[in-house]
Amino acid sequence: MEKPLSKIIGGKKSVLIMGRIIVLVVLFCGLGTFAFWKMNNPNMEKDTYAGNLHTMFALNNIDPINRVFLTDRSGNQALIERVEDLNWTYTNKVTGKKYRANPSAVYTLLQTLQKIRTREPINSAAMDNAVKSLAAKSTKVEIYDKDQNKLRVYYVGAMTNGGTGNLAIMEGSDQPYVAYIPNFQGTIGTRFITTEADWRDKAIFRNDINKLEFIQVDYQAPSQRTQSFKISKLNSGKFNVEPLNAEVEAFTQEQVNQDNASTYFEDFDVIAAEQIIYDKNLRDTTITTTPFAVVSYKASYHNEPQVFRIYSIYNPSADRGDGEAGHRQKIQRYFVDINEDNFFLAQHIVIRSMLWGYNFFFQREAVQLREDEATTKQSFPENKERDRNQQFKVIQE
Repeated sequence: MEKPLSKIIGGKKSVLIMGRIIVLVVLFCGLGTFAFWKMNNPNMEKDTYAGNLHTMFALNNIDPINRVFLTDRSGNQALIERVEDLNWTYTNKVTGKKYRANPSAVYTLLQTLQKIRTREPINSAAMDNAVKSLAAKSTKVEIYDKDQNKLRVYYVGAMTNGGTGNLAIMEGSDQPYVAYIPNFQGTIGTRFITTEADWRDKAIFRNDINKLEFIQVDYQAPSQRTQSFKISKLNSGKFNVEPLNAEVEAFTQEQVNQDNASTYFEDFDVIAAEQIIYDKNLRDTTITTTPFAVVSYKASYHNEPQVFRIYSIYNPSADRGDGEAGHRQKIQRYFVDINEDNFFLAQHIVIRSMLWGYNFFFQREAVQLREDEATTKQSFPENKERDRNQQFKVIQE
């Protein structure tokens, strides 16, 4: 018995409706899955640069970069790792020692990884020389994201004879190219540095002043101990200043010039050295002497106070020409010692902002640091500054 036409049509409609429902469910699930994946992988984007001849070495988005490993033919190995957006570390993979990375070097590297372009492939006539050059002198560049996925791996070699760029080749490829930075004249090879001296941050310290808790400066010379102090930031945002010498008649905290105290804290964000010193014998000799000052400080992100020692380098031949005796003309530089891996040469004009005296915080007017703000008539035989002057000459030579 044949089914009525209405039932046949109705059955087909049910099948069609059911099919549409299934399609919608599948589509909805697919969209939900994609949305979930996208939420958990916000930085995953299609790498449109990789397939383009002129941008194959570059990364359009440098935000996902978490590690860059650089090795050269001389055996230098530099690992640059992101701690946070503006804070990177450098690890010398040969010695295993880790330091703060030079922010300027990090910025230059990241800009290079984004802006590097390919001018043209090396032709067959120049191929042999290009391959030999890359084999003899090149830097391997490995770029990773936070999940250790390789984003790029390539080699950057010497500058081409025509000076149009540097030789570069992708790992696993047989075809070298000429790589360059648009609107930049010169070699790009120096942007891929590998040595510790170039990668290390010369800053003696870098602080978030909003998280600083206290700073203490303890002068060691008997004539200056009365100016030793500790300045602390209170929960109210105001500052407390106290002497370290018990013989000093202390001011009341109501007498603290809060503007001066705030200025001192604000200047304690970054202090950079002139040079990192690797001379172990020089450090060993220096730290046996009495330091000019011992500085300690702590921020909320430190587990314990950070300490460094400042040693004056006495320069008896320095003279402004006016015959006036003064600290600035005789003490132009200092050795700054944190530990055996962090020994610096620093200029007085740079670090003088931390060398205030206890009385400075209680004067009514703003502190003006002139060249001879710390006048001295004292010689320094017990501190061996004259010996240090000779040692400093050795550094310069």
